[in-house]
Amino acid sequence: LARTAVRCLAMQLMSDGFIHCDPHEGNLLGLPDGRVALLDFGLMAQMRRDHQEAMASGVLNIMAENYGALEEVFKGMGVLNTQVDDLRRDGVDEPFSDAIRRCMTGGAADERARNLIQDDDGGDRRRAFGQLYEELGELAFRYYFVIPSYYILVMRSFVTLEGIALSADDEFNMYEATAPYALRKLLTPRTQGGRALLRSAFLTATGRQALRQALSARALATLLRRLLQELNPLRRARRLLRAAGQRVRQATVAALEG
Repeated sequence: LARTAVRCLAMQLMSDGFIHCDPHEGNLLGLPDGRVALLDFGLMAQMRRDHQEAMASGVLNIMAENYGALEEVFKGMGVLNTQVDDLRRDGVDEPFSDAIRRCMTGGAADERARNLIQDDDGGDRRRAFGQLYEELGELAFRYYFVIPSYYILVMRSFVTLEGIALSADDEFNMYEATAPYALRKLLTPRTQGGRALLRSAFLTATGRQALRQALSARALATLLRRLLQELNPLRRARRLLRAAGQRVRQATVAALEG
């Protein structure tokens, strides 16, 4: 149930950017055919396209342990203040790039020395999205963060779903679950910032590593099919015409019933 809901929210996040932000157990309904229905749309968030594309890049770079790219990713998400030259607040000596690398590697002096990001009991901290979210929140007191309206709501929804999933499956990995949707968003940019992130993914060694990490054999066929559908203007036009025709029919029925 939680895995399907995660995929559902990832699709919302990386497609229209209109996201259900209260996905606790009481708002998830398992249907007989295996689908999941989301209930109670009283708490929603709308993301901008540039924020979506930056977040997609962040997911893939975290999977590839390319933490040097995260500062620009966070700026693209609107989470870091782009109006200051130095992100450090008064009294902070550690550069932000070093702080985020230390956060993501669990304090290892050399991130290459540890293949897995581990917590105190040896668990893989990359799977614990909620824990990393808390640690990033602590960095906001030391560096110039700017918290967009969408950020808290979206992060809260994924932390909630991760907690549900991990309670049933301790091997659940939030980044792997959302990677196919993040990859699709990264490869179909619609903003200047998104195009810059895509160029970086193809033209730098670390960017290509992030792409290879995300391109699992299982996800590749589905991704290519969706990309072809997205890039085919005739299919897209037919889809838009069908949607418009459906709205016209609904409006006609409503008018007749009224």
